[in-house]
Amino acid sequence: MANELPAASPSIESPAVVFAAADAEALVRLLGGAPGDLAEVVHSLDAHAIAAAESFEDLLALASMHGIELHRYQLDTARRVLRVLRGRALLADEVGLGKTVEALLTLREYQVRGMVRRALVLVPAPLVRQWIGELASKAQITPRTTDDPMLRESPERFWHGEGVVVASHALARSSRHAPLVQALPWDMVIVDEAHHVKNRTTLSWKLVDGLKSRFLLLLTATPIENDLEELYNLITLLKPGQFATPAVFRQQFVDTKNPTSPKNRERLRALLAEVMVRNTRAQSGLRLPARFVTTATVEPLPEERALYEETLAFFRAHADDAGASLAASTLLLEAGSSPHALASTLDRMISDPAQRRDSFRGALRPLAAAARRVQKTRKAERLVDLVRAHGGRALIFTRYRATLAHVCAALGDAGLAHVAFHGTMSGQEKHEAVGRFRETPCAMVATDVGAEGQNLQFCNVLVNFDLPWNPMLIEQRIGRLHRMGQTEEVTVYNLCAQGTIEERVLDVLDRRLHLFELVVGEMDMVLGNVADERDLEERILALYAAAKTDDDISRGFDAIAQDFTVARGRYDRTRAFDDALFGEDYEA
Repeated sequence: MANELPAASPSIESPAVVFAAADAEALVRLLGGAPGDLAEVVHSLDAHAIAAAESFEDLLALASMHGIELHRYQLDTARRVLRVLRGRALLADEVGLGKTVEALLTLREYQVRGMVRRALVLVPAPLVRQWIGELASKAQITPRTTDDPMLRESPERFWHGEGVVVASHALARSSRHAPLVQALPWDMVIVDEAHHVKNRTTLSWKLVDGLKSRFLLLLTATPIENDLEELYNLITLLKPGQFATPAVFRQQFVDTKNPTSPKNRERLRALLAEVMVRNTRAQSGLRLPARFVTTATVEPLPEERALYEETLAFFRAHADDAGASLAASTLLLEAGSSPHALASTLDRMISDPAQRRDSFRGALRPLAAAARRVQKTRKAERLVDLVRAHGGRALIFTRYRATLAHVCAALGDAGLAHVAFHGTMSGQEKHEAVGRFRETPCAMVATDVGAEGQNLQFCNVLVNFDLPWNPMLIEQRIGRLHRMGQTEEVTVYNLCAQGTIEERVLDVLDRRLHLFELVVGEMDMVLGNVADERDLEERILALYAAAKTDDDISRGFDAIAQDFTVARGRYDRTRAFDDALFGEDYEA
């Protein structure tokens, strides 16, 4: 603009700024307004600056996003949310296409532009940790969480602070916290698994409805599960009045003979397009290669079986002891991983000066001695065979550092090259380990914590050396390989010893329910439909604590399988319903 201004003339003075008279006139003319005083010029300049800030032609946040390969449809989605939908949108991509990434990119863009300082992320309780990791690894955001001691010391200060807060639906909607969460405005709210707020009679819907927020993103792959009125409830959170009243919505769009089939589809589609983005695999051009999951069951060595039975008996003996039940549960989980994990924890418990109960410590000693005597395991022998069969290249997961050391030793004794990857390694060490794994024919032995946020799709063989009882953790492991960018068929082996709880868990998840056939992300949807809100690990521990006979255990797992079967059926029906209703009409 400076090149277009005429030469300086006698000046017009104001207390704050000095402009040449001709310069002021040129500025007014260039801004398209009638000549006026200096205040009007400054106003016009401010208006143009604001308009430029919200044009979002260029995404400034891209430089601060890490560890992800952004796809065109995700960038288009973020731009549509920012430019057209004004930051209030229902992100309803098909499962596995990255709604989380789209939400993070939108949040980060607003932060970079100074438009968001206080943000709230509401998620189901099992996803809190996952969101914390995604914010940190992908968007370089360190959120405040409800684990912060400040939440207990001063809830008002916690909820009123700046930054990004990650909280579960259940905690935020509680009678103690809901008034505080709703008291002050948020710049942005993100609601993950937003189908949990589809019913306006629930506390979850009322919580979100009562939030004061300029920007709001609702994330769900299944906006409708039962009837069209759920869609009305979600859209009303985003844009009140978009569908007028419930009665008008029903009159215009709901077929009373078939409540799941809308009337006036074109009008409904037009209204939805103003608030919703739904990308599909067909439209995005992204299709995952096939995935094959195999259960590899081994017969444990006699000393392994004896140790496992002794640990199970120890758990049952202390399951009702409030002071010892948590420790006993940990030991039972570790027994399913390896004797080495069990021995390591037992030794720490015995030497812990805080453990003052001599009777409990005395019961630990013989169990620790038995664990130390078991040096070889049949699972490690089978693992070596599997890794060799795949040319020495595989990603091997375990929950425990001691098991990781045991696996690394077994691979080393067999002459198989490998790298370790765990949470206590530095960032540089992790970078070097991933680089070696990518560039050389070797195996990587990783803990769940260590591999969080890592994209390892250059490998296509995964071995679960031990099995988390939480299916979502298993899915997260598989998702490290079976994700966008994977070009090869993925092979997954689940190792387990006969006669263990892990064998029963696999029987339910794999043989009976075929849950491993689901696309990564769909298992979350199935679990969200299970009537019993306890996670699977909690249910199994309660079952073994109460069971008197093997028949009791079998009946307990039958009940779990039935619950999961009902949940799987409900999800399949919902997916079919949403696909039929939305089709491919709402892409970015």
